[in-house]
Amino acid sequence: MLVKTTCKKCGETFKLDIGDKSLPEIKKILAKRDSFECPGHHVEMTSPLNFWTFGEIIEGNAPTEAQWLAKMRDGGRKLYSNDEVRELFECTGFSAGMFIGFNKKTKEKVVLDFSTSPEGHRYYH
Repeated sequence: MLVKTTCKKCGETFKLDIGDKSLPEIKKILAKRDSFECPGHHVEMTSPLNFWTFGEIIEGNAPTEAQWLAKMRDGGRKLYSNDEVRELFECTGFSAGMFIGFNKKTKEKVVLDFSTSPEGHRYYH
């Protein structure tokens, strides 16, 4: 099962996969967390319950890692793993999780945003 979820801080909307648990069971689990990374690119040192509101429950499952990667690439994004970023780019800084640097070969300046895959891997694009 998926729950349509919205972050009150950043406005990001996403679907949270709750498996076969009820929403009250999920809230009980989330209440115990003392930090989280929001899909809206911010990290908080408190429970997500202080930021997320839950809406409609819908049938379905979160995409697999392969499905997520295919969808990201089909959207025209070039994805870089952490290792690829280190290999191809020189870092000059980070801002709100975004990578700032330059291409090692062309010396062109780059700013790369990121997304986190279903398995928790960070990909820059």
